[in-house]
Amino acid sequence: MQTPLGLMSRRKAETAREIAAEASRLFADRGVAQVTAAEIAEAAGVSLRTFYRYFPTKEDAVAPELEVGAARWQAALREVDGDLAAAVPGVIRTMLTPTTAEEEASITRIRPLLRALAEDRDLRAVWHRVNHESEETLVALIQERGDRDRFGARVLAAAATEAIRIGLEEWAESDAGLSGKGSPADVAVRVFAALAPRS
Repeated sequence: MQTPLGLMSRRKAETAREIAAEASRLFADRGVAQVTAAEIAEAAGVSLRTFYRYFPTKEDAVAPELEVGAARWQAALREVDGDLAAAVPGVIRTMLTPTTAEEEASITRIRPLLRALAEDRDLRAVWHRVNHESEETLVALIQERGDRDRFGARVLAAAATEAIRIGLEEWAESDAGLSGKGSPADVAVRVFAALAPRS
């Protein structure tokens, strides 16, 4: 049985995801510049005051959408036995190849957001922050394993994070699908092969 605190935490997370989904939809339909925080709040069924309790700016509202699979990615890496660098390509392929309608919708929703990065500095800042936070979490995860010092952990984490970032950005700019050549997984694995530390 969930405690009241657990229920409240889950409800807050659900509200954040609902706001993020509406922000993503509106940005995709009309462009980031043409959407206001008030319009996102109205679409999500919350007050503007509530919106600002969750997100400081309209661009920040899509952070939960841009964190696509981050928790799953980190959990999968925690389960790796043996050499982590050797396992990363397989984990990337698994994480970026949707197997359910929900996973497919999650990746598809961020495509217009990634296409808007070039023209929206604030959205770009959110995207880079999301990637940096993911990288820092990955550094800590790698260090917990005890087989790399901080420098080695940072290099491997940077290679993995950049591979996913570039894979998603390149896919977003193309007409490629979610599987096969040009898919996020395909591009990200190739990027990791180019960036991965050799020792």
